[in-house]
Amino acid sequence: MKLNFKELRVFNIARTKETIVDAREIFADAISGNIIGFEAHNLCHKIFESDGDEDYTDREVELIQQYSSLGTGQFIDAVLNMIETAKKQENESIQESGAAAGD
Repeated sequence: MKLNFKELRVFNIARTKETIVDAREIFADAISGNIIGFEAHNLCHKIFESDGDEDYTDREVELIQQYSSLGTGQFIDAVLNMIETAKKQENESIQESGAAAGD
């Protein structure tokens, strides 16, 4: 799944205002400073060193969802929204390629 922490879309509570933030360093630092283990270590480096859309495995996405709880409510919502949007895009892409194959 492709996720982009360089351009994370953060909304206010009413979802009337959107801000694009580069969350790579702050999220990687939060993971690095609070989570013990090799998986977390590798993931925080992958996020920090990313440059836009980056492919993440299902396991990495699971960890990202879990680790997003280290942030504010707005950050958690932004990460979960990014993941949900990426899932929808993947599903649409699969459906389009399936329809094209059936032509």
